[in-house]
Amino acid sequence: MSKNRKGIVIALAGMMLLTSACASNSTDPGSSPTAASTKPSASAGPIALKIMAMHDQPDISVTDAKFIGELEKKNNVKLSFDIPPVTGYKERLQLMLASGEYPDVVFFENTTDQAFQNAVRDGILIPVNDYLKSAANLNKYTYQASWDQLKVNQDGKIYGIPRTSVVRNDGYWVRKDWLKNVGFAIPANGEITIAQFEEILKKFTFNDPDKNGKNDTYGYAGAYNGRKVLEPVLTGPFGLMGWQKASGGEYEYMNPMYDQKGDAFKKALAFSGRLYKEGVFDPDSATNDGTKQRERFWRGLTGVYPGFAGHYTWHLPEMQKQQPNAELTFVHVQNEKGEVKGGNLATSPTGLWGFWAITKNAKNPQKVVELFDSWLSDEMWPVVVDGFEGQDYTLTNGEKKAITPPPKFYIRRNSMRRANDTEFFITTGTPKEIVEQVKPWLKKSVDTVVAGKDLGFQPEAAKKPNYMDFQKAWDTTTMKILIGELPATEFDALLTGWYKNGGTDYVKQMNEYIKKTETHK
Repeated sequence: MSKNRKGIVIALAGMMLLTSACASNSTDPGSSPTAASTKPSASAGPIALKIMAMHDQPDISVTDAKFIGELEKKNNVKLSFDIPPVTGYKERLQLMLASGEYPDVVFFENTTDQAFQNAVRDGILIPVNDYLKSAANLNKYTYQASWDQLKVNQDGKIYGIPRTSVVRNDGYWVRKDWLKNVGFAIPANGEITIAQFEEILKKFTFNDPDKNGKNDTYGYAGAYNGRKVLEPVLTGPFGLMGWQKASGGEYEYMNPMYDQKGDAFKKALAFSGRLYKEGVFDPDSATNDGTKQRERFWRGLTGVYPGFAGHYTWHLPEMQKQQPNAELTFVHVQNEKGEVKGGNLATSPTGLWGFWAITKNAKNPQKVVELFDSWLSDEMWPVVVDGFEGQDYTLTNGEKKAITPPPKFYIRRNSMRRANDTEFFITTGTPKEIVEQVKPWLKKSVDTVVAGKDLGFQPEAAKKPNYMDFQKAWDTTTMKILIGELPATEFDALLTGWYKNGGTDYVKQMNEYIKKTETHK
């Protein structure tokens, strides 16, 4: 990933793969401008659209340019792009919003971004409800929860088009060759218990799984989150599923992490803290980011890595560059009832992997929606997935084989995706035996996800000084528990302090929000 490039404006007959996928749903009508009033006559020339986007690199490859050309021709548009460096995107976004010079379309990472909320409040962004009425593909291939998350004013108006990612319950990649070396067999259904997960981690740490005669491996490497704090190695197996209907107590809805009458989060903290203290985790876990965590797995320092089942053809080749005999398998960890269920710790997975917002400067919002809609059409989707013959793959006896090294396709594949389309992640030309191996992992990941009810909402209480100040104490204490420096019993006092420092208002406001959204379903 290029991190130091200057932002460039690319004026091409092209446009970016705008990621959004749709589960069948009907979008609520809102008070957006009349869609029909912005429709040009059939004889009009191409509609010029300016788009500000975030991609790993600003360069447009040959295959992306060809795809862009197809979209332009199909939609009668002419597109230009501003693609700043990823590391400077937020700053460029804020400068653009302050300038008053708005493109037609802007990419935002999350509905909790203050820049987005301010842009909605100031009328810079427009609701898209009316323009979605004829967008059959967007309505079919986008999760309803994604649309709901974009109703940020809770008035039914939708302020964006989702860039979708598959909602799933991720599991763990495990070194299959190491399992053989330590004498552990994964059950045929790919599910293991919490105790078996611990057993694997310990054997990968203490039983010389790579058979090199050295004590140089660990079961697992952690990585810090966005606040630079570790999280428990297991969450779903301990019942941490985000905001759900409460089984009793003062509040109708509760996140187990904040439940004063439950112990799910404390048990998850204790489990991780004990293993860290026993030396099962890479000692650099507290300072690892996600990239370092993955690199440690690839080079054989660790044997278990959390992730998505669709990334088999990404991980294995990278591992085999350094360890030619490396093998991989994938597991899900059962909860104490023997079930596989998973969600998110704090915010719900809604499928919203960022989104595209339309500004008030857009002269033809309907054309913008039509462009995104066509991305997910049956005509264009096979090209989104596989690319073009001769540039992305070759065709022999009816079978596709990916060209190596593959061309860059940040725009074609990383802008729009269909909800629940797990086969998107199976690389073109993957051998059939690998496809048959990966499919059940993908299916279980999708079938066992438990979506929270918060829809990514952040209560106003979370923005208060006392709450934000106490977050530091929360992070420090949970971190110390996770690395074995404090006992998990310290969490009781921490949770009490959290409620005294804004947590009570946080839970009340979250309950009010969820009740309102549940009522309108």
